[in-house]
Amino acid sequence: MRKKTPFLLLVLIAGCLQLQAQNKISFDNVRQIYIRNSGQIMDGEELKGYFTVYVTDKKDRHTNAYAIQIMDNNLNKIKEIEFEDDKDIRILESSYNGNSIMFLFYNSKEKTLEYRTYGFDGKQKSTYTKELNNRTRWLIESTYGGKSEEGQNEAIFSVGNTGFTTVIPVKEGKYYSYEVNFFFTDRNKQWTFEAAEEQEDKISSALYLGATDSLVVYEVIKQKRLMSKEAHSWLLGLNIYTGKKQFEVSTEAEDYKFFPMNIVPLKGKSEFMLLGTYYEPDGRVAKDASLGLASWRFNSAGQVVSKKYNSWDGPIGKYLPSDAKGKVADVGYIYFHKVLQTEDGKFFAIGEGYKKVVSGLGVAAGILGAMGGGGSGISMMKLKITDMLLLQFDEQFDIKNAKIYEKNSNSVEMPAGASYLTPHTMALIAKSYRAFDYDFTQTDKSHTRFSVGYDDYVKDDDYKGRTFNTISYADGKITTDKINLATNKSTWTRLFQAKPGFIMIMEYFKKSKTIDVRLEKLN
Repeated sequence: MRKKTPFLLLVLIAGCLQLQAQNKISFDNVRQIYIRNSGQIMDGEELKGYFTVYVTDKKDRHTNAYAIQIMDNNLNKIKEIEFEDDKDIRILESSYNGNSIMFLFYNSKEKTLEYRTYGFDGKQKSTYTKELNNRTRWLIESTYGGKSEEGQNEAIFSVGNTGFTTVIPVKEGKYYSYEVNFFFTDRNKQWTFEAAEEQEDKISSALYLGATDSLVVYEVIKQKRLMSKEAHSWLLGLNIYTGKKQFEVSTEAEDYKFFPMNIVPLKGKSEFMLLGTYYEPDGRVAKDASLGLASWRFNSAGQVVSKKYNSWDGPIGKYLPSDAKGKVADVGYIYFHKVLQTEDGKFFAIGEGYKKVVSGLGVAAGILGAMGGGGSGISMMKLKITDMLLLQFDEQFDIKNAKIYEKNSNSVEMPAGASYLTPHTMALIAKSYRAFDYDFTQTDKSHTRFSVGYDDYVKDDDYKGRTFNTISYADGKITTDKINLATNKSTWTRLFQAKPGFIMIMEYFKKSKTIDVRLEKLN
């Protein structure tokens, strides 16, 4: 089993020289410090730079010193933000929206969430603090407590240059619910939408899907009981500027149950498209297999304008040998990482295959647990991650082509009880574990071209080790590329999106306490 590398530490020091293509900088005396988050600074879908947050020192029993480093896309340091704060704070999430960076801090001792916004120049623009009750605090810790310090959660989402939206779980009385917040970056204004105030079902949760020029859109899952297999999907649209509910409509129509995964605003229109899986009208999403991929077009009032269904054993099966349960021969099921529309009107769905297979470790742990009179924390089923896929659709979302890009497989263990989940639900768990090989999709602002980046591990006669691979679309053509990563025996290696034509590679060597950072040119 090939294990995925953890989310990397990124430590850059003042006065670093400008990096040119394929130059390399090494940093010595790098201690094991607790970097809470790091990532790319994007202006829309164009890379502008990088940011990282970490603990620099322990000031006393109660206080730590922190630093936020902001760098451009050549790895030149633009700004270093230093501050001291309670040792009990944790950074749960960071996001950038084109003109501001937002960080979500959690203080377990004070029972607060604090949202801090900084400009690209490093100046703090706003702070908003929310006090939590004990039950909501427990939900927050349950959601983020199991994440590694290098991990990246999904709590804050940028909405163009307008602001940020966040979704947090809450517990109000007998209801498990959620709260949506929106923070403007062009004005000192914020709004909150509290679902518990109008909730009928006892359990509900929300997932941010995307935004249009006037709406922020979420998928809401509602159920009567915590362990119920009867989950229902709804689409919630909130006005960006007021926070008022624009619509809340069920995605379970008379023809099929539809569970959206992505939102694509349609260029030049007030409409948007949702892409997801669909099921029989009486199907149980937590148990039954999906029938295929669907697209629904909505207007700004939440009304369905049109629907399109591509079944696994129908239209998709003409390009990929699929069965009625969505399983592609030799690839397994498909998890879609991204869907985008290019300037020429085509839609591309970027997916990765996975299979539900028996876990030897889970079986052994189960036997030992039974002998000891207890249970095991590992499922008897695991996921095997297989190949990359690219599906192409026309403007009406009719499938026009599909191709499988082979790569070596790796496996990820599942938590106890996962054997009873659908493969798609297990894939969501695998995504939270960063178990897929997909890295990112690079594109320009006008979507004239894009490149999909993913990891692989090869065992050839002339090379054995990790590779970085790309699937690119430009001028109506698909091309592929591959580079071999350094064979240095690093403790971990992490790839980051870089400026066009480059990949940023970081390697950490624990024994020598050094980090190597470089920009490497793609062919």
